[in-house]
Amino acid sequence: MAAARARLHQGDGGLLRPDAVTHLFGQLVEKARVPRIRLHDLRHTHATLALSAGVDIKVVSDRLGHSTSAITRDLYTHVVPAVARTAAESIAAAVPYTRRARGADVSAVLALETAGGDERGPPRRKTAGQTVSRQGDLNP
Repeated sequence: MAAARARLHQGDGGLLRPDAVTHLFGQLVEKARVPRIRLHDLRHTHATLALSAGVDIKVVSDRLGHSTSAITRDLYTHVVPAVARTAAESIAAAVPYTRRARGADVSAVLALETAGGDERGPPRRKTAGQTVSRQGDLNP
């Protein structure tokens, strides 16, 4: 391993040889007794975790060195739907819901009616802009 480190070290500030970095990484993985993983797999893991955590795709793209965020989006489309779902759920949780009696003269767009137990109903926890009545109903 010392020989690999010697080839890796460039005392003059020169570029590192990619094959030497890859070889050293392989030795470190083996020594650590962790499942084999390629050095390049760490790059994908970083991007996937960052996108899943909600990091803006432009930031991830810049960190990966992609020339455009479209490249990042094309490569990591498997992560984007999960991110989009999380964003939609966050937005939906912020929408104020109200319970109205059936037949009330209120636009369906402005007031969402829900039947008891309807899984599409309003969130059961308080969200921004809502208060909870004595009966436990959420009100805007």
